[in-house]
Order: sequence, then C-alpha cells, then structure tokens
Amino acid sequence: MKAHRVAERRYARNRPVRSALRTVVKKARVGIATVASKAAEEATALVAEATKQLDQAASKGIIHKNQAARRKSRLMHQLAVAARVAVEAAEAPAPARPTRRRAAAATPAAKPAPAKRPATRTRKPAAEAPPPEPAAEQPAPTRTRTRKAAETS
Repeated sequence: MKAHRVAERRYARNRPVRSALRTVVKKARVGIATVASKAAEEATALVAEATKQLDQAASKGIIHKNQAARRKSRLMHQLAVAARVAVEAAEAPAPARPTRRRAAAATPAAKPAPAKRPATRTRKPAAEAPPPEPAAEQPAPTRTRTRKAAETS
C-alpha cells in the first residue's frame, strides 16, 4: 500500500515534466522542419534547449538515460539532414524552364513505332479439336419451398 502511494506521488510529480519534454521536443521538430524558410540558428537553439531538458529529466530519473540519448540523437540527425538539404537547395541553381521552341529543338526525332510481334501460340483449327463430351443428365430441381407452403395451408 505504501509503495503504491509513493508511486502515485512520483507519477504526479513527474507527469508535468514529461509533458513539458514532449512540448519542447515537438517545438524543436517544427523548427527543424522550417530550416529551409527560417535561419538554421533558430532551429539549432531549439534543439539545444530540448537537449538540455532531456538531460535534466534523465539526471532526475524522470526518463531513462538511454531514452534521453535516443531522443537527442534523433533530433541531431534530423537537424543535420534538414541543414544539408537546405544548403543543397540554396547552392543548386534553379533549372531553366524550357520554352516550346527550345523543348522542340532539344527533343530528338521521334522514333518509329515498333513492329507488332507475332503471336507466340497459334490456335488449332476447329476440325482438329475433340468433340465436346455430352453433359451428364441431372435430376430436375425439386420445389421444396412450394411443396412446404402447400402442406402448411
């Protein structure tokens, strides 16, 4: 009973910290997603704040140290990938949009349509096909519903 009461007190104390952690990590992810439109420094600051909060929660035993390490690693990786994509997008020149004349001149002459391939299997003439077997006679279907309806009335 006492252990249960202690666990409830710890749960009540740790719950707001975990909620704040989730909020900070979510803000960092949103910042990472907007690296292309905003400055990368802002996203880096958000990730640094999330890292600090995760380390504090792990040191207090609110979350496991491996969970904190895993979350930090994922945030850092996402930030690095987003920064690399943003740099590549900034360095790559915008492709020239071809006009109709340029597109027509750049297109090679149209290739002729490939010839139809011959069929791989041929049908046998109707005379060589074996005659169909006669269908076995089946008994006439019974009218059980009608008979039952007649017997009940």
